[in-house]
Amino acid sequence: MGETEGKKDEADYKRLQTFPLVRHSDMPEEMRVETMELCVTACEKFSNNNESAAKMIKETMDKKFGSSWHVVIGEGFGFEITHEKR
Repeated sequence: MGETEGKKDEADYKRLQTFPLVRHSDMPEEMRVETMELCVTACEKFSNNNESAAKMIKETMDKKFGSSWHVVIGEGFGFEITHEKR
């Protein structure tokens, strides 16, 4: 019973964390919405393989909006990014 309960708790936690969250973006609204949809689609399609999801997102973004996109997907890490505006 304990193992089943643990799996249920984990599934409930994952369900709570399945929405896109944008804290700050200087992207145009249309680009931001399209990017969020792409990220959700890739993460649903490759739910067990973060590397494949990141590759799909990067390749699609490079084709649609030009190169120089970086995609990071994972758990339990931190990073800092700097960029030039526009």
